[in-house]
Formats: sequence, C-alpha cells, structure tokens
Amino acid sequence: MNAREELLRLVPPPTDVSVDAVDWARVEDELGVSALPDDYKWLAERYGAGGFDDFMTILHPNSRFWPTRLVDAAVRADELLEQMPESLRERVPYDIDHLLAAGKTDNGDTIYWVAEPEDAPNEWTVTANGARNTKWPHFEGGIAAFLVAILSGATRLDVFPSDFPSARPAFAPEPDPETVRRRPRARRPDRSTPEGAPG
Repeated sequence: MNAREELLRLVPPPTDVSVDAVDWARVEDELGVSALPDDYKWLAERYGAGGFDDFMTILHPNSRFWPTRLVDAAVRADELLEQMPESLRERVPYDIDHLLAAGKTDNGDTIYWVAEPEDAPNEWTVTANGARNTKWPHFEGGIAAFLVAILSGATRLDVFPSDFPSARPAFAPEPDPETVRRRPRARRPDRSTPEGAPG
C-alpha cells in the first residue's frame, strides 16, 4: 500500500465537498519553482483546503484564508526566515533558500519542504520547526508519507505536542468565510458608559 492509499484509509477525505480546480502553472510560477511534488498536487485535489485532526493544516493554493493559502503563506514564511537573527539562522541545518513552507499547526509550527534537488520535486523531503524552539527534525519522504507517518503515530516529532495526533485523526474542510462569525468585542472594564448613553 503506497502513502496515498494509506492516507485515504487512515483519514478519509470529505465526500460532500467540491474541490475547485487548481491552476498549477500559475501557482508554481508565483512560487518560483519548476514544479511542485505530485503527491502534494494529489493531496490538494483530493482533500481540498482544510485541517487534519484540528491541529495541522497543509497549505492549499485555493484556501480562502490567506494564512493557509500556499503562495501567501510561503512568501510570509520566507520573510520570517530572512529576518531570523544570525544566531538562530546558524542553527538551521538547511540552506534557507531551499525551504518552502508546506503546512502549519495551530501552535504556530511550520512544516517545510526541503526543496532539493530543485528540479526534482518528487524527491523533496520534509522538515518542521516549532514556533518556540530551534529543532528541525527531518522526515525522509514526501508530504503524503509525512502525513501518514505523523497521523498514524508511527513517527513522532518533538516539535508537536504529545497529544497529537488523536486516536482517530480526521480531516475537516475549511469553513466558508461567510459562516465564520467574529467574536463580539467585550466591553473594556475600565470604560464606563456615561449616564443616559446607550449601553
């Protein structure tokens, strides 16, 4: 059983969500890569935008939220790597020019492709960096195999919390932006309403 079949078995994709077609040529041009890995394209087209186990999101070209839209998030991750202090950059075991953001977690961790060789994307491997540490664990495989290894519990990366994944990991499509309600602002306790003014 290959990684794609195993992921379908382990975490079934949604059956009632239509996935918009992706203009891969445009996305690759915007990212400045010759191509993206085939397993990632399959993942994006099969699952659509959304999150795994209420914690991990693989960036999607058509996400309706810019923090999880592939090009926007990758550009922002590049900016953060470039702005990294030299003392921290020295601890990154990769050429940062070869790191391309592929996913993120609710804790602010970032999942990257190690985009080497540049012209052979199906050979790219995966690393992750915790938001609050300098560890860069390496996974010798592509993004689909990475998801299978992490979500099955076969591989544990200490940049992720100990309660992830759950016993029954699931995939949830991203919500419709129209249905995402903003939380009402709480009234500041130090601000009193003048007498006679509406509350």
